[in-house]
Amino acid sequence: MLTYANFCSSFTFKNCVGNSDAQAVFDSLCKPENIYNMISFTNLKLPAISGIAKNLESSFAHTPQFPLTDHKNRQIVGRMVKFILGHFGYEPLVGGLDERARLRNFSEAKLFKTASVYELKNAPINSIVMQII
Repeated sequence: MLTYANFCSSFTFKNCVGNSDAQAVFDSLCKPENIYNMISFTNLKLPAISGIAKNLESSFAHTPQFPLTDHKNRQIVGRMVKFILGHFGYEPLVGGLDERARLRNFSEAKLFKTASVYELKNAPINSIVMQII
């Protein structure tokens, strides 16, 4: 299930449970428009957070419990993205971080410099449904 509690149980880090700032980041990443954005950039063979890094930074760079100015917290955001995209059938590309993982200038990210590139490998557990009302 795509919840912060399930993320915390699948990956432990200090102050996971009860860290409202980390949960706010996770909840932001789980918004359908952000998931769609990450999948769209993934399908272009670009780092998944290319289209949302700037907004993440502006919203969460200086939160007291989970500042994105800390490189370890940015790595945890990467784990969150991996957990979330995994529910949609995506896995990081094999080969680690190479030139493809570098965020391009159009992302306007100042803190995030590299991020994983994903590929569709499995049947999705979840899906996004778009509708116009």
